[in-house]
Amino acid sequence: MSSDSSPYGNPETRQRILSKAWELLEERGSSFRLVDVADAAGVSRQAVYLHFGDRAGLLVALVDHVDEGFGAAKLRAHVFGAPTGVESLRRWVDTMSWYTGKIDRLTQVLEANQYDDEALAAGWRNRMNRRQAMLLAMTERIAGEGRLRAGWSVAAAADLIYAVTMPGPWRELTRHLRWSEQQYSDAVWRLLEAGLLLGSEAGDAEAG
Repeated sequence: MSSDSSPYGNPETRQRILSKAWELLEERGSSFRLVDVADAAGVSRQAVYLHFGDRAGLLVALVDHVDEGFGAAKLRAHVFGAPTGVESLRRWVDTMSWYTGKIDRLTQVLEANQYDDEALAAGWRNRMNRRQAMLLAMTERIAGEGRLRAGWSVAAAADLIYAVTMPGPWRELTRHLRWSEQQYSDAVWRLLEAGLLLGSEAGDAEAG
C-alpha cells in the first residue's frame, strides 16, 4: 500500500472506483478483483493502483466511503446528542442493529484479511479503536450521571458494551439464528440495561 496518504488524481474518478468496488463487494464478497473494479469503473487497472496503491488500500478507503454514504457523521451526532448517557447508549444499540447489516459484507472482508495484510489490520484496528473511544466517552457520561451499577469500572463497562455490539455477535444472531434486527436491538439493550445500569427495571427489582 502506498505510504502517501493524500488522494491521487481526479476526485470524481476516485469516487467512481469506490462506488463500483462497493457494488462488486456486495455482489461477490471477498472474491472481487481489482481488474473487475477497473472494468466496472471504466478505468485501467493501473488507474486503480495509482489511486489506492493495492487491494488493501482500496478496502481501507472503502470503509470511509461507505461510512460517508450512509451518513455516519449524522448518526454519531444523533447518538451522542442524546439528552442523557443512558439514552445515548440506547441510540447506539438501535443504530448498530441496522448499520452493522448495511456494512456487513465489507466488515467480513476486513475481519477475514486483517491477519494477512498489515495495512488492512491497521485500518481495521483504527476503526475499532475509534469505536472503543466513543463507547468509553459514553460510559463516562453514564457514570457521571450516577447510572453505572456498582462493581463496574468505566473501562470494564465500556469494554463489555464494545464486545457485545461487535459485528460477530450481531452476525451470529441475525444471520445464523435468524433474529430480526429489532429482536437483536431489544435483547442487547435488555442485557446491557440489566447488567450495567442503575434505575432499570431489573436493577429496581434487585434493589427491592
